Amino acid sequence: MDLVGHQGSRLPAHGRGVRVVAVVAAALTGFGGAAAVDALVGPTTLPVAEGFGPGDGLTRYMVTAAAGDATPEFLAGLDQQDGVGSAQRLFDGTALVAVDGPTLPQLRALPGVAAVELSPSVPVFGTASDPYYAPYAWHLENTGSNAYGQSPVVADADIDGSVGWDAATGAGLIVAVVDTGFDSDHPDLAGSLWTNPAESCGSVDVDGNGLAGDCHGWNFTTNSPDVDNGAGGGHGTSVAGVIGARKDNGVGSAGVAPDVTLMPLVIGSGEGVDVNLGAQAIRYAADHGAAVVNASWGGPVTGSALDNLRAAVAYAEAKGVLVVAAAGNDAADRDTSLVYPASLTEPNVVTVGNSTAADTVAASSAYGATSVDLFAPGELVVTTSNDGGHQLVSGTSIAAPQVAAALALHRATMPTATIAELRAALLADVDPIAAFTGKSVTGGRLNVSRLDPGAASVGYQFTSMTAPTGPATPRVRATGPELAGTYEIVLGLGMEHGGEVWALSGEPVTVAGTTLTTDDAGQVTVPLGTLTTVEGLELAPSADLALGRYALSAQLLVDGQPFGGTFAAPLLVGDTSAPAPDGGTTPGSDPGRTDPGTTDPGTTGPGTTEPGTTDPGTEGSTPGTTDQGTSDPGTTGPGTTDPGTTDPGTTDPGTTDPGTTDPGTTDPGTTDSGTTDPGTTDPGTTDPGTTDPGTTDPGTSGPGTTDPGTTDPGTTDSGTTGPGTTDPAPGDSTPPPSVVTYPEVGPFGLTSISPAVVSTAGGTRVTVTGTNVPDGARVRIGGTREATVVSSDSTSVVFTAPELVAGVYDVFVFGPSGTESSVLTDGLTYVEDPASGGSTPGTDDGSTPDSGSTPGTGGGSSLVTAVGPNGERLVRSAAFGRLGSSFWSLDCSTSCRGVLL
Repeated sequence: MDLVGHQGSRLPAHGRGVRVVAVVAAALTGFGGAAAVDALVGPTTLPVAEGFGPGDGLTRYMVTAAAGDATPEFLAGLDQQDGVGSAQRLFDGTALVAVDGPTLPQLRALPGVAAVELSPSVPVFGTASDPYYAPYAWHLENTGSNAYGQSPVVADADIDGSVGWDAATGAGLIVAVVDTGFDSDHPDLAGSLWTNPAESCGSVDVDGNGLAGDCHGWNFTTNSPDVDNGAGGGHGTSVAGVIGARKDNGVGSAGVAPDVTLMPLVIGSGEGVDVNLGAQAIRYAADHGAAVVNASWGGPVTGSALDNLRAAVAYAEAKGVLVVAAAGNDAADRDTSLVYPASLTEPNVVTVGNSTAADTVAASSAYGATSVDLFAPGELVVTTSNDGGHQLVSGTSIAAPQVAAALALHRATMPTATIAELRAALLADVDPIAAFTGKSVTGGRLNVSRLDPGAASVGYQFTSMTAPTGPATPRVRATGPELAGTYEIVLGLGMEHGGEVWALSGEPVTVAGTTLTTDDAGQVTVPLGTLTTVEGLELAPSADLALGRYALSAQLLVDGQPFGGTFAAPLLVGDTSAPAPDGGTTPGSDPGRTDPGTTDPGTTGPGTTEPGTTDPGTEGSTPGTTDQGTSDPGTTGPGTTDPGTTDPGTTDPGTTDPGTTDPGTTDPGTTDSGTTDPGTTDPGTTDPGTTDPGTTDPGTSGPGTTDPGTTDPGTTDSGTTGPGTTDPAPGDSTPPPSVVTYPEVGPFGLTSISPAVVSTAGGTRVTVTGTNVPDGARVRIGGTREATVVSSDSTSVVFTAPELVAGVYDVFVFGPSGTESSVLTDGLTYVEDPASGGSTPGTDDGSTPDSGSTPGTGGGSSLVTAVGPNGERLVRSAAFGRLGSSFWSLDCSTSCRGVLL
């Protein structure tokens, strides 16, 4: 794909580490005092920048293995072929093979190869031009005389960069540069390089993602940790400098976000990149904490490469990551001439055109009234080159990274915003320009002067974040600007369970002598009174906690409104390096099911629910009571079983009750004539296995009734054929239960899937549990459809089901390297109406419709709950659920700022 546009003049480097610029702050309006930025001065004759370095000369093919997955053995066999430079596995199980010699027919003829197709390469959007005297940073502050080589020039045709720095500089945020490389030794990029908190440099794959030594990113082109990429990394280095070159360092110019962290991900060399590798890199960025991805490349991609690219961008959207795409340098109308990723319509994509110092559309820039969102300066912009110097660059590939950096500034000032809100704020803040009307969606040029600095400067310091079991007293110190008002702080407590962080509900928390109890969001609100600032405010909440990994969050409120973002830090209680007991279960049982009392064999224990299932009796119910009218055998009272009867959902030993239905379960196709509708009780009679008439179990529909249409998670009907599933009678259209359990399937010991019924529209959050799930697990539904993995650890993998037609599909769980897999046969059932137990597409928390109420009757809202290893009440949380495995790599043993939640 083309790297979007560089026409440039190179400034001499004079050797690495040598100052090549002089400070000329007085010449730049608006750069007074501390905001002064180093500007370039140089000789009148400059060497010509001849492009962006060489490509690697290799052709790349996507190779599909006959066995369905590119195993290490399959990759090794490809690697051994003459003329094969490298072979690496892609996220969809195919192999990307870089060759210098073997042709497509030769690859197809290799043993074990099912199919081969060319992997498209597209250009970076730019070329080099003749050198001129070094311009100043007109794109940041246009004085009317500092845009060298352009005429005419309109003063203030810029992004007001120095004003934006008063609000935020991008500190603590990550922008992924998906491009051709980086210059890790460049003096103007010093301190910008991302470090992977879960991986040290070297040859060991510590974090288990299959990429050994990815301590600063990854070179997907060479399948190595070399993020600089030698002479081929020129374009990526130029893009990186526009985003995050450091200011006030006596070197070069400054990036739009001069304190941002840059994550270099290499997908090509010189002036071309590989589209499938671009998809890989976008997924990597989303998995490793990037807030924004910059893609200054594109082309007319079709087929599987476009499908992979679109799926990767959708994956980034699910992770809250924005993707900025350069519109292209072909002067074409993007409304009718499509190139990708610029022409993607996913809601997290922002497409950028190139403007001049006179606020006109650059001659080479693509445009589009409905397809190009905004313009940004992109003519002869000074930036870094990969020889340690600087150069002038033109094109949409130099305009796009300014927008990527601006989005990082917006994220800093709007830490709680959704990607839709961030995108809207960015587009709302443009300067309206007549020349861009009808050429872009906004009719405007990027501007960062309207950022609100208040929220960006609110922060927290977390200390005392490790403790032995028992009373834990972490400390939270708040900092922020002056703002008079009535202050509160919302403290949140989450607990890791089954590979997911859940809200810890009903937990007493003592703050300043007052004991509060966390709600179902895991939160307590602490009043702080009337203040003018929280600078230096420190709290020491205390809670009695068992062994485990917890998340502590903090959010300031002023006059009831959020002030700044919610930050969270890991709170480690006890020896968390040793495997913790998982919910009191025995090996092979379903993690997340606890037996706090006596549990009838085959049923779910009193008061417990399956992780990822619905607790229909939550509101108003007493912790420890049994959902849906069942109770622990031997107890009586409201909501309990009449003495002498068996536990609901079981059959009295030696007896058979033909024609009746196990309350809350699905009858295998039969109903006794003369009995009431399955799941209900004939008034005046007591069916063995139902509740005592006259008593009402909190959360049930009425006296003596169970909730119609619900399933009894964890039970297995006698005579079933599938593990943990119900065998419907011929012609029975009743869907399978929402939770299906298994007897430790495959090398990962898969034990359950929940829900097992999902919508054909996709979007359902599904949890698969197991005893040995690999970190970085991948999921495929059926033969071809890759699912979007939300999180995974040793006990579970959570994914979003893709869109599929109605039917029953196998669920494949792969390790990150693809060497092993476990298969849940017929694991997911896709139906047009998932009301039988699947979660509602589009909900953030993956919750299911309230199975404790009848549609249209105004029943209570639903909560997805689980029981922790010590009987804790856990509630699925959209906020805490965003915390991935990298969260636990944050070192808060002494102190830390936490992460934006």
